[in-house]
Amino acid sequence: MTMRMRWVIAALLLALILIVATFPMRLALGLAGASDAGITAREIRGSVWSGALIDARLGALPLGSVRASLSPLALLGGRTELAFSRADEQLGPLTGRLHGSNPRGMSEVNGATSLAGGFGLIPVDTIRFEGATVRFDEGGKCVEANGRIQLSVGTRIAGLDLSRGLSGPLTCAGGRAQAALSSQSGMERLTLSFDGSGAYRARFAINVDRDPTMAAALAVLGFKPGSGGFVLTSSGQF
Repeated sequence: MTMRMRWVIAALLLALILIVATFPMRLALGLAGASDAGITAREIRGSVWSGALIDARLGALPLGSVRASLSPLALLGGRTELAFSRADEQLGPLTGRLHGSNPRGMSEVNGATSLAGGFGLIPVDTIRFEGATVRFDEGGKCVEANGRIQLSVGTRIAGLDLSRGLSGPLTCAGGRAQAALSSQSGMERLTLSFDGSGAYRARFAINVDRDPTMAAALAVLGFKPGSGGFVLTSSGQF
């Protein structure tokens, strides 16, 4: 190979690197089909190497305003892999990766975010991730789930203070992602499952330990006697 040819190849590689480095994040996300995977934002700024998503969301889950970068290798393979981070004094830190291609979902997510509207009748305020990974195949079936989540209930339920939250591991069960959560006392348990479309089912059970006053208060809120105590079920869409 002649010196001239080497210079031409080097120039072409440099030009390719510059094009990739300055390619707008907004266009890259559009071409990669990120919106189809539920990744949205009010405004998208910057390049694929160093961008910002303002008021970003994963489905109905608010992420806030995050710094973001796309994996160039994933883009060349027709996949979307978005690393994001949030450093906010009020909301707290949040980091992880979003995947817009098969299997899609999120991986290695750490930090907390609000959960507006909770799970229907179950008033969950915030969700905290601890190394959480949840990914689904093209048919919406859970193919990977690990790490832990913690849900905080700010509203008192029949006098119970659940502000310390309910926590537990993430797993795949019956094709759905599932989290089996319990309070520190183990008297309150919440089983949450959801599929790739965001359809969820939640079962909240409270052991009243034969307390008639507590049982009556829970019945007023819609809880019914069942396995594990008084039970409230809810379903909906993220």
